[in-house]
Amino acid sequence: MTDIIPAVLPHSLDQLAESLARLKGVAPLAQVDVVSDIFGDEEGLPEWEEFDFEFDLYVEPATFVARAVELGASAVVVHARHHSATQALEALQEYRTGSFAIKVGVALRPTDDTSVLERFSGLYDYVQVMGIDNEGRQGEPFNPRTVELVAALRQTNPDLFIQVDGHAAGHEQALAQAGANRLVEGSAILAADNPKVALKEAYTRANNGSH
Repeated sequence: MTDIIPAVLPHSLDQLAESLARLKGVAPLAQVDVVSDIFGDEEGLPEWEEFDFEFDLYVEPATFVARAVELGASAVVVHARHHSATQALEALQEYRTGSFAIKVGVALRPTDDTSVLERFSGLYDYVQVMGIDNEGRQGEPFNPRTVELVAALRQTNPDLFIQVDGHAAGHEQALAQAGANRLVEGSAILAADNPKVALKEAYTRANNGSH
């Protein structure tokens, strides 16, 4: 089965709080897209009792991984394209084990080759394939090469956990059939009249009518 999780792209702490309040009860895990440091001196995140948080770092990751850990991330995604990607992944290694282990992901662009992962061998738990070219924005057009990259990753890595982020809405079935384990959907869920229903409908599309 292919899971669906919601994403929020907040430009302020207040906006993050409002978005998470709207998503309460929708899913146990939420992805927070970090495009700037909006967190100030906060010691935790709003609604922290309701969610596990995955931080998707669009900022230069080496400057933010320690802060993500402090804020209570259960997972952190580092984009391979960043100059400090390896440094950030290495800094996260000490948190991958223990009672509150953090999952570590590497994000690839839809135009990347699977060989991009070679330089990060052993440093990550899962891969996130971006569905859009202009990252860190919602509502961008879907790049169909995403499906091809997911299929290529699945063929070469049968046990790899693969998630897709970026305009996955409407492409759930194709991505699931290509081998995606999880899809991340932002505005399609958050802006829906009923986010819980929207997530359930996306799950149904991904799993071809299965519940």
